[in-house]
Amino acid sequence: MNPDSPEFELRPVDSSLAGPFEVDAKVRVRIGRDPGCDVVLPYPTVSRRHAELFQEQGVWYVADGGSRHGTTVNGMAIETGQPYRVQPRDRIGFPRQEYRLHEIGTTDGDDVGATIVALAGDGGSINEIEAVSQDELTEIAAKRLDLLLEGAKGLGEAVDQAELIEHLLDLLESGTGFGRFAVLRPIGGDDRIEVLSVRPPAIADDRPFSRTLVSSAMSGGVVRLAEDEDISHAHSIVTSGVQSAVAVPLAVDGEVQLIVYLDATRDAADADEDTAFCAAVTRLAGLSFANLQRQELARRQEALEREIKAARGVQERMLPDETAEVGVYRYAMRALPGTVVAGDLFGTLEVSEGRTAFYLGDVAGKGAAAGMLMALGQAALEAHLDDGLSLATAVDKVNDAIASRSSMGEFLTLFAVTCDPQEQTLCSVDAGHGYAFLLRDGSWTMLESDGGPPIGAVPGIEFGMTDHQFKPGERLVLMSDGVIEETAASSDDQFGVERTLEILGASGDPETDVTRLVEALVEYAGRDKFADDVTVASIEFTRTSSDT
Repeated sequence: MNPDSPEFELRPVDSSLAGPFEVDAKVRVRIGRDPGCDVVLPYPTVSRRHAELFQEQGVWYVADGGSRHGTTVNGMAIETGQPYRVQPRDRIGFPRQEYRLHEIGTTDGDDVGATIVALAGDGGSINEIEAVSQDELTEIAAKRLDLLLEGAKGLGEAVDQAELIEHLLDLLESGTGFGRFAVLRPIGGDDRIEVLSVRPPAIADDRPFSRTLVSSAMSGGVVRLAEDEDISHAHSIVTSGVQSAVAVPLAVDGEVQLIVYLDATRDAADADEDTAFCAAVTRLAGLSFANLQRQELARRQEALEREIKAARGVQERMLPDETAEVGVYRYAMRALPGTVVAGDLFGTLEVSEGRTAFYLGDVAGKGAAAGMLMALGQAALEAHLDDGLSLATAVDKVNDAIASRSSMGEFLTLFAVTCDPQEQTLCSVDAGHGYAFLLRDGSWTMLESDGGPPIGAVPGIEFGMTDHQFKPGERLVLMSDGVIEETAASSDDQFGVERTLEILGASGDPETDVTRLVEALVEYAGRDKFADDVTVASIEFTRTSSDT
């Protein structure tokens, strides 16, 4: 963990589940059943590589990795492969195993007023409760239509879950004869629940909730304690003085999210009318609850998409044409932004004495901030090269500019070359990048180069430079780490250098280099949206300057 950044953990909602797990904000945290994952959830409903959790520019995201049963945020299913913003107090489900993102040392991950309690082991069976028919619910609920209509407005106008629950309890308290009103969230199996709200609070701890009633309501039906002698078997409930009780599921898209639980220690509740009214009110609350969840996820996604669009706009404006000739050099390139970002850069520039510069880099970080850092680095590099500075000196100055304007963890890797057609050479600087390949005499090899650390990581450093031969007919391929590090559709195996060289070996020109690499990467990953940005550029020395 980075001691300079906040530490986070995934904390199980149900303490009987595995965890908590510390998560590193600097890496993509793999979550799944596979022992190689960073967070291992050993449950049969969890896929081997279920999801990923990662932070970019202080914002957390979760993305489902194509799991069999899906991933949820606050009970709502998210789309496979699409990152969703999450924040402390959010529930992330994998499924039925729910965890909260929590900043260690703060109370941000705790639900205000929420209490975890054990359900009463009332020793009962399904025979002690009775199902309530839909006809009965409809007939009785109509008698309280005025109260329902009045309450529906408050439920529909609730701005968050807490306000919705309070409106729901207001309605139940004013429209039924029960004495205790609670909203519960089952966590894990049938033995533990999260008490989100209870009225009156004084009896939250000393009166148990019926395990039989809650577990039966989890099947999706409205249930209540039967009015016969079998209730005597519910020993823990009876001994606390409970005379009647009802449990109603609050469901969203067919999935039970919460349980509305009412009970009374006297015969003030009308078993028929109160149960029907409770069911009708809870159904209205369920519609509002679903709308709130969808609105919140939509709000987060809209903000994320705006940021992605802005970042991609910066990148697209800075990129050159996909194919072009620059002096005696011809290049082809493709830039494919990842699922969150636009942080790669590629450019070319004719500099002094007939030389041509090419460069490809990768900005650490995601979103608009990464796009701005990319633009700053690209503009500074071209300005210094255009002033006639050597490549190494230009990179030194870019490094100082980035280091003085960036925060911890903001930097960019870069592989830059200047090609001299008269001398038939190229000089290169590798600033923590590493991915450059040279075709010479029909064979591809990785181009080794002097340089230094990523730009912006160490202020004041002097970068080294290496000279190479570069003759007509030879090609140089530059690429971002998104190519090499992309993983397979069915495993964590990376695309790798060896596979890259094999594909390049069957190519004959810059366009084919780029096309074959991108097509192979799509096939290998099983998708055309990659985890990170993918940029590939192939540059060919087509002829000597004397041939022009």
